[in-house]
Amino acid sequence: MRFFDPFAEIRVTRNNLPHWQQPGAAYFITFRMADSLPGEMLRGLDLERRRWKEAHPLPLSLEDEAE
Repeated sequence: MRFFDPFAEIRVTRNNLPHWQQPGAAYFITFRMADSLPGEMLRGLDLERRRWKEAHPLPLSLEDEAE
């Protein structure tokens, strides 16, 4: 098995996965189905995100941006 070599020839395609192809290289695909998280968890994450954004309004300081 060969891993992706950034210095070797790369074939870039559109509308096909993977978008970058290299002969003999190994690929993996990561995806998430829309319903893979329970609704309650999604609502909790959304609430957490909204609270964080309220506590950290734009523009962010460098310190906040690092967080």
